[in-house]
Amino acid sequence: MPDHSKKKIVRLLGVGFDSEDGHVRITQGVDFDVLMGSDQCHEYMQRFCSRIEEGLKQQGRRLENISPEELTEFVQSLREPSQS
Repeated sequence: MPDHSKKKIVRLLGVGFDSEDGHVRITQGVDFDVLMGSDQCHEYMQRFCSRIEEGLKQQGRRLENISPEELTEFVQSLREPSQS
């Protein structure tokens, strides 16, 4: 019998592998974690995850209540034109 009392935890995870300066960068948001990366990469991932969080909040949606397909579509709508 399934245990319905378990809470589902859904988070975004950004991991950067381009750091050469030896710094350990960790940022936690409400629904995301960003780990490592160069200063520029880490900052970009942090801003992008924050935009996802804020955009979902404005729509009255939560990360754990949308399908992977809906998330993909939503993230693609946030991409900057120069990244197409």
